[in-house]
Order: sequence, then C-alpha cells, then structure tokens
Amino acid sequence: MRGNPKVSPAQRQILSRFAADMQESGCDAVVIIASSTKKNMTRSFVAQFGNELLCNSLIHHAFHTETIVYTDEEIEEENDQ
Repeated sequence: MRGNPKVSPAQRQILSRFAADMQESGCDAVVIIASSTKKNMTRSFVAQFGNELLCNSLIHHAFHTETIVYTDEEIEEENDQ
C-alpha cells in the first residue's frame, strides 16, 4: 500500500491477507481500489501488491474502463392468448 494514513490497522491487515492469498493462488499482481464516505466527503485509496509495472497497468485499466450502469427497469411481459 502506498502510504495512506487513513487506512486503519484492521483494514491494512485484511488487505494484506487478501493480497497474500491472491498471490499464493497464482496472481502476479493484486490491486485493491476502495472508497469511503464520511461527512459528505469521499476518499479513495489504491493498494497494490506484486509486480509494480503490472499493478500500474491494472490501475490505469480500472480508471479508464467504461463502466456499465444498470438500471432497475421493469420489462413488460407479453401474453400470448
């Protein structure tokens, strides 16, 4: 993780365990992007583990990939009578 003082020790431990498990399962790089909102201010952080060049590519991909917005729309059913 890149020096983020807003991450609690418990969060840091969870992130480290998760990244270690992912690397043990064969991942070359693990990137975790999270955000939190407090008092109407949103903060985000990026934790990266493993191959730094690959991590940077994953971060770039995550921030430049179009997101798909899903909406809750009711679909009318057609009755064949």
